[in-house]
Amino acid sequence: MKTKNLSIITLIWGAIMTFSSCAPEDNTGEIIRGCIDMNAVNYIATANQDDGSCVKIPVKQNGMFFKFTATWCEPCGSWGMDAFQSVYDANRGKIVAFTVQTNDDLMTGRNQPTFQAFSTRWDYSGTPNFVVNNTLLGTNYYQAASDISTITSQTPTIGTGVHWTIGAGANAGKININAYAKAFSAISGEYKMGIYIIAKKLVAYQNGQSDNYEHHKVMIGFAGSDPWGETITSSGATADQVFHVGHVVPLESSWNIADIEVVTIIWKKSGASWDFVNATTN
Repeated sequence: MKTKNLSIITLIWGAIMTFSSCAPEDNTGEIIRGCIDMNAVNYIATANQDDGSCVKIPVKQNGMFFKFTATWCEPCGSWGMDAFQSVYDANRGKIVAFTVQTNDDLMTGRNQPTFQAFSTRWDYSGTPNFVVNNTLLGTNYYQAASDISTITSQTPTIGTGVHWTIGAGANAGKININAYAKAFSAISGEYKMGIYIIAKKLVAYQNGQSDNYEHHKVMIGFAGSDPWGETITSSGATADQVFHVGHVVPLESSWNIADIEVVTIIWKKSGASWDFVNATTN
């Protein structure tokens, strides 16, 4: 009788141990954290516990829309902001949208290089000025809708995605960024991938409005030393080829983590400058 009871207890204990495991392990009993989704571009075959870092890049063509603006520019905060917001609201999930500050009190050493590069590429001549994809619209922002529709209906050649976290330990107070690009078909030429820090909401002065005006989608910085990003290929790529760029970006004390988003943009070399190709849509 005692032997029978011991056997039953042993079976029950074995079942409990089988179903109470906290995490899958490999054959050595080691827990390996990483992306375990085989459809992600950063899938790790040896990982056995998901760490939330998976990045999937859909075969999707997105557009880009931004506004040259300034806190000293009265129209920028009146009809300019309304125009920008209307285009963004009508195209959520289709475009990456942001504002580029123009020699104002929201310009810092972290976003000034972007203004310098973009204002040269799009021949900036005043504020507010709008840009859609590779076209400077000036104040003619209502043309953006048709240009966005045109590009988003195209078949993409390359796409991009990003995963970011606030670091810990040695990287405490910094943004850990892993950005990826994937060629959907064979491509040729030189490509860069830019990583940009966007403040979804930033409260500051705006001429003609107030000292507590709510600015939206302000580009406040970028990763690396080049506002166009890092070269991911100088000679093209084959279909399904994946590229990775990683950065650790220090946080500014004025940045509100809850209102930050990180976006990536793919650029292609065109003469002495760069053309927009595709982007994330956080």
